[in-house]
Amino acid sequence: MSIRKIIYKILLKIKYRNIKFKKEGRNCLYRYLNSVFSSPQNIELGDNVSIGPKADFDAAGGIKIGNGVIFAPEVIIYSRNHNYDVDLQALPFDNVCWLSSVKIEDYVWVGRRCIILPGVTIGKGAVIAAGSVVVKDVEPFAVVGGNPAKFIKYRNIERFKQLEKEENPSVYERFKHKKLLKKKDE
Repeated sequence: MSIRKIIYKILLKIKYRNIKFKKEGRNCLYRYLNSVFSSPQNIELGDNVSIGPKADFDAAGGIKIGNGVIFAPEVIIYSRNHNYDVDLQALPFDNVCWLSSVKIEDYVWVGRRCIILPGVTIGKGAVIAAGSVVVKDVEPFAVVGGNPAKFIKYRNIERFKQLEKEENPSVYERFKHKKLLKKKDE
């Protein structure tokens, strides 16, 4: 490993060592590269959560993430929004925001560059396709995609429950294996 990479890793650890989440489960894996965690004291992480690089979690209204959730790079989660109600004084005339928590249940897979908006609950085992904008709740085991995210199909629930009962390696263990991290040309 080059000195440059060693220094870079040390600087990342220094930058992010002071992040204190409300709750942090075991074996969580973060790739901090350019990630932003606004109001981390309102973020709850379950066990074996993997967050890809360039994540942007705005947790002013609260974000609760279950066990075994995997976030691809560049996922954005908002838990607050601007007031746009025309009956009230609204943007651009005020700075009022409304807060609404986001809940992501166990074993959800969120694809690259997804945006999850305030007040959304994503059910257990759901898959969110890359580039989706999630504006409403997602049912358990559903596969959704698009802008706005729409139902595509259900996952094989029986197979999912079978795999859930078996002893599968945690996200942390999967990333520890060097052979999985090697590039093709090595």
